[in-house]
Amino acid sequence: LAEIALPNRAFEEALRSLLVIETPEGIPGPVDFRSLGVREFGTIYEGLLESELALADTNLVIKKQKKTGLVYFPAQEKDRPDVMSGQVYLHNRSGARKSSGSYYTKSFAVEHLLNGALEPALEDHFRRLDDMDETDAAEAFFDFRVADIAMGSGHFLIGAIDRIEKGMADYLAKRQFPQVRRELEALREVAYNELGEFAARETIEDSRLLRRLIARRCIYGVDLNGLSVQLARLAIWIHTFVPGLPLSFLDHNLAHGNSLVGIGNLDDIKDALGDREKTLFPIDTESLLGASKKALHRLANSNDATLRDINDARIANLEARRAISDTEDLCDLIVARQISSGTKGVGSLFDDWEDQPDDPDRIFNVREAKSELKRLNHLHFPITFPEVFLRDRSGFDVILGNPPWDKVKTEEHLFWARHFPGLRGLLQNQQQHERVRMRLQRPDLMETYKAEHDEMKSLRSALTCGFYPGMGTGDPDLYKAFCWRFWNLCTAEHGHIGVVLPRIAFAGKGSKEFRKEVFSSSEQFDLTILVNNRQWVFPDIHPQYTIGLVCIQRGIPNERSIHLRGPFTSIALFSEHSRKQSAAFSYEDIVSWNDTLSLPLLPNHDSVPVFMQLRKAPRLDTPPPETGRAETYWRARPDREMDATLQKEFMVLDRPANTGERVQTQNSTPQDRRDS
Repeated sequence: LAEIALPNRAFEEALRSLLVIETPEGIPGPVDFRSLGVREFGTIYEGLLESELALADTNLVIKKQKKTGLVYFPAQEKDRPDVMSGQVYLHNRSGARKSSGSYYTKSFAVEHLLNGALEPALEDHFRRLDDMDETDAAEAFFDFRVADIAMGSGHFLIGAIDRIEKGMADYLAKRQFPQVRRELEALREVAYNELGEFAARETIEDSRLLRRLIARRCIYGVDLNGLSVQLARLAIWIHTFVPGLPLSFLDHNLAHGNSLVGIGNLDDIKDALGDREKTLFPIDTESLLGASKKALHRLANSNDATLRDINDARIANLEARRAISDTEDLCDLIVARQISSGTKGVGSLFDDWEDQPDDPDRIFNVREAKSELKRLNHLHFPITFPEVFLRDRSGFDVILGNPPWDKVKTEEHLFWARHFPGLRGLLQNQQQHERVRMRLQRPDLMETYKAEHDEMKSLRSALTCGFYPGMGTGDPDLYKAFCWRFWNLCTAEHGHIGVVLPRIAFAGKGSKEFRKEVFSSSEQFDLTILVNNRQWVFPDIHPQYTIGLVCIQRGIPNERSIHLRGPFTSIALFSEHSRKQSAAFSYEDIVSWNDTLSLPLLPNHDSVPVFMQLRKAPRLDTPPPETGRAETYWRARPDREMDATLQKEFMVLDRPANTGERVQTQNSTPQDRRDS
């Protein structure tokens, strides 16, 4: 590859496609990159990160399937191929054609979550400022922390920047902070000086300078994919660009790593080490993170006005990280040991931690832990963002986002269909035989499959080691872990969460413990249900899929703290009813409905009165009393029979009728064959 060079004719064609666009009049003209917005970055994000290249081994056509969207199939004689044999084509990790924006969160959902989570959190912030004197309030003006820990290209964060800027501008109009005003004026002066003779053409308003400072001091993001982090930084740079000023230092705020693998907050460390009151070092914020304060103060006070400021901020960031490297080693050891042992408590391993920093065994164990965790792209939030946990309101004020909902598993049949679309056209038993053949003929792909399988196995171990209650049963779902991460990262002092989740998070048995924690510890919980009818929410998600827009405020529940809206099956219904009065219930109401604290999926948004009338009757699963006539009571229980999802191997539909042939498959046991 190092010896291959692109000829000018190929490079020119690519460059022309990037820089030149055809106008509506048919005349070529330059691309106006100033019009790039968050939507374009979302499209780039999905195009680059969700697709793989493949070489077609036969002619392919694209067919639409209900569950998987647009899928590649082998072309028949009557078909007009979409991809010719030998051509390179793009597909996603399930082998389907990737549609632009299929998982991109639409603006109506982002705005709903910003209204329900960010706006009330901002109001709380300004009320706290109202209770401070001028000096303290000015110092705390930008002390408002918003995070998206699965940020993608930064859609939610850019929306948050605009909302925060408007709120802060309105507050500054009512209450003048000389310290803040001087900082804005200093930035404006530097910008005009740098523009020189072009300064007269630019009007640099406070709003543009505020957005820049907000992005630098209030906004945080994490993503597992390094390229998405770069795209998010670029999107925020463009959105907060001020002529004459250098691009802000965002390396600290927007970090690369796995939000689910690592220490989430300081309580995770305390829980792992157990009771340390009588021995060792105190497990508190100051002892764990306090050494980084000096460097963090320099980092926070930098306004990135010059390239020298940017360099100083980068140095301060490195110094802050080095100052708490000992705590980072401790976090690495805790997480690595818990993953390997599958248990949460490992306190006895650290009895001599503070007294033996140069102990060879300790150094060896730390090195091993870092090596083990590196392949999982682990991230410790208190180490990455120590200033968020050093403040009095430890944690983020607001958590926003739309996390991935995937199961943590590698399915072999999907892996092979991804590389050989022809498998999709075969019957079930034929696919099995074909997979056996490909395992033997393609050892290179078997290595790829094994690597993906091992990666998922390691991630599964990390998710089931104790940080996320309820993850140890069945296939772990990423959304379950994100639910707990959101909750634990958000400050317990009236923190707010506004996220997109599958509705099953508030109905499935595996999330019972999470629901119990949230319902019993939220001042307000608001769930708006959307049904993806005609795929109006997400284009490539099944139209019967139900989605929840969730807004939570942590605190003490009030009498009617749990609010339900929907389901809405179109943008028209959502727009008409989402702002209207919701159905409100108490925690005790939810407990009385069922044992798992599951929320109902009603037929439509007008069904609440009918549902409440039904709830006045006894539950169908109520057991008979210990005394009295038991025969007057009855119970209803669900029963599941054979189905095509769990018993595919018994359904060989191409077998000749009335032959008496028994169903036997390659992987079935004697007992399976008797049962069939």
